[in-house]
Amino acid sequence: MEIERIIQDTLTCFIQSHIPAADLSGMDDVFFSYITGVLEELGSPESSEETFDMDTFVEMMEAYIPGFAEIHSGDVCEMMFSLSERLGEARNKEKLGQKAVENRSEASSEDLTKGQEAGAGACNGERLCTLTDGAGAQEGADLKDGVELLLEMFPACTVSQAEKALAMTLGNLEEAVQLIVEEKVEIGPAGASVKELARPRRAPNHEELKQVILQKYMMVDSADDQKTHRPAPPKEAPKKLIRYIDNQVVSTKGERYKDIKKPESEEMKRTYISLKPARK
Repeated sequence: MEIERIIQDTLTCFIQSHIPAADLSGMDDVFFSYITGVLEELGSPESSEETFDMDTFVEMMEAYIPGFAEIHSGDVCEMMFSLSERLGEARNKEKLGQKAVENRSEASSEDLTKGQEAGAGACNGERLCTLTDGAGAQEGADLKDGVELLLEMFPACTVSQAEKALAMTLGNLEEAVQLIVEEKVEIGPAGASVKELARPRRAPNHEELKQVILQKYMMVDSADDQKTHRPAPPKEAPKKLIRYIDNQVVSTKGERYKDIKKPESEEMKRTYISLKPARK
């Protein structure tokens, strides 16, 4: 880049003029990026010799180039400001060159676009004619098929009425059938020519007619058709199973049992001890 070359040449000449035996191996990319940042600050309108921190700059340069601190600070300041001015002039020249290149490229692109538009207009005209002819033939074939299908579905309909229905629906066959079914297009011999009345009618295909009507007006689910729907049996209240034995309720579940005490002998009864006090 032109700016980096100017910085490198100027610093090299300045350092070698003051320190002939200086080691310039420390001038790497980091060094030049630091110098570029300092020069951009010096090139701003707010910068001046009073705002330039000479001590910090000399300390940084001493770290990269040993012996730089021995150079007089006035010479360093003068060199930096003159280098900043040269960089500003180089940037302005670079911007002017870029603008000139952009203007030339824009002018050439405009000329190329105009030429392409002129050629494309001629090609589009020929292509449009070809597409129009092909589209007209395709529309004629579709209209003929639609008219034949309408005549099969509605034998009392004439060719002109079928064409009128298709024209009203912009070639939509289903909407044309809807118009004829709703009698929005008259069906019958009124307005028909002699050739149309004398035209032999072809027997309608009932299967095709059935499929068209089913697709239009019915929603048949074949899976639901094969199912057998049976209502759920009604829920009955459980019977109350209550039994009585000797005028006593045995159980609500219906078990027939009863607590029966085993008979005890008199000798056994005598062994029992009564803890109740005897009555006086």
